[in-house]
Amino acid sequence: MSDKDSQKIKVLEAKIDKLQRSITRLEKKLSDHIEFIDRVYEPLRNPISKIKNFFG
Repeated sequence: MSDKDSQKIKVLEAKIDKLQRSITRLEKKLSDHIEFIDRVYEPLRNPISKIKNFFG
């Protein structure tokens, strides 16, 4: 393997590492957001079911 190929591989590995860190941050934000939505929606589940049953 030539030195040029080694450099290209190192650049690609750095880009992959950067993408992985970005995906990890996005995954954390999404998980936190979903948990927030679940916490907000949980108290409303029972009343919504009662209303659906009343009209449905």
